[in-house]
Amino acid sequence: MFLKLRQALIQDKIHFFILSLLLVGIVSSKFFLSLGMMLGGLNLLLVADFKGNFANLKKNRFFIFILLFYLMHLLGMFWTDDRSHGFDDLRVKASLIAIPLIICSNPIPTASIIRKLFLLFVLTLLVTSIYNFTIYTLFRENFELNDIRDLSRYGSHIRYGILIAVGIPVLIELKSYYPKWKYLFLLAGLWFLFYSYYSQVLSGIIAVLIVVFGTLLWKLFNAKKYFWVLGIISIFLVLISSTILYLMIPIENKETSPANYISLKEEWNKRSLIPFDSLDLRKQKLSSTLERYLHSKNLPVRGDGVLKLSSKDIHNIELGYADINETKSGLMARLYGVRFQIHNASDPNGHSILERIEYWKTGGQVIKENWVFGVGTGDKKNAMEQMYEIKNSKLLPERRLRAHNTYITFCLTFGLFGLVFFCYILFNFLRFQLKNQSLIGFLFICVSIITFIFEDSLETQMGVSFFAFFFALFSRKIQTEELNT
Repeated sequence: MFLKLRQALIQDKIHFFILSLLLVGIVSSKFFLSLGMMLGGLNLLLVADFKGNFANLKKNRFFIFILLFYLMHLLGMFWTDDRSHGFDDLRVKASLIAIPLIICSNPIPTASIIRKLFLLFVLTLLVTSIYNFTIYTLFRENFELNDIRDLSRYGSHIRYGILIAVGIPVLIELKSYYPKWKYLFLLAGLWFLFYSYYSQVLSGIIAVLIVVFGTLLWKLFNAKKYFWVLGIISIFLVLISSTILYLMIPIENKETSPANYISLKEEWNKRSLIPFDSLDLRKQKLSSTLERYLHSKNLPVRGDGVLKLSSKDIHNIELGYADINETKSGLMARLYGVRFQIHNASDPNGHSILERIEYWKTGGQVIKENWVFGVGTGDKKNAMEQMYEIKNSKLLPERRLRAHNTYITFCLTFGLFGLVFFCYILFNFLRFQLKNQSLIGFLFICVSIITFIFEDSLETQMGVSFFAFFFALFSRKIQTEELNT
């Protein structure tokens, strides 16, 4: 009996170590992520409790859903022409099965272990975000960081921004279990909010808003303070309306005097190693960037306007900043850039919002021609590229990317029925979190559902792994009950 108990304790520690590797890997390292999946699979084989593992998997309906979802990708290979891209997609999405298999076949036995994992999660986010900020602000020149998107040193700035947002409700939940550390958790939460603001990642900021307002509404609903619920909803609507109104206001171009492009080109080429007729470091036409920048400083679009620019201004233009307002840190700089894009939509290249609109329109055209079963698992890339050519897209060849919308991607891949099944999984999971009063699970799926509109989150291994880990973690009733008791 003692020997069996000792073995069980050792096994629990091994399982915790594997889950820790997965969690740290999702935040910061593909190596740790791959190592965690490899050790997790090996551990299941060595323990060899196949009967117990199968019983746990069989009674977890969300594992069944995710298994069927992956099988849909396998079926999509039957009407795929590009098998190499198809097999690569299956490889990337293997985490959808591997991670839930590790978590769901051997469910976490106690709430204290879950809390320890959450502590590790927020600690990893805290360390990596401080490192990101330090490198970007103090050693930007050394690392040749040309854009605010380079702030993230651990992969996609968008995925990292969403992870930071998810870290906020985790801190709120931990605060109630570790009251002695509540001020540390508060400081960490404020840091995450500042980091999200500074990073200018719109998807991350949207995720933070979902988390903040979702948490407030959750607490107020549970306290049955419905008057305050209406107040929070009103504030949220006012913020959205104010932002939309701000974006709709055109940006004035203050022409101080007639432009002289000959003298403009001559003086620019004297002050910069990047030629006037080439592209800036964001792959935008440098001449257009320079002209906009001069307008933003109320300087003439002539050689004497260039002479009045500081060395810092010249460097900003080389980096692709087309307006002095865009060089400022924080959300307003990002919104100002979005505002300009909305009112100057003639050339989408180099403008993330306009490019996304072009991606969505192209993806929609592909869906129109393949709405029943889609183009198959491996033909997404080719179908998009062909549609760009057919529609004579203004996007440069190197900027013609995927749909950058998870729902559009799944619809053009598997047709309308595939999209309906995917949405069924998401909303079933949402209802499950509401039923079991799991705040973190509820906010995780809300963030996922909304950010799927702006990102192809399930087209990269790190994005798939993040979704699979938290999906599996909150797929059991006992876990959500333990966390809220």
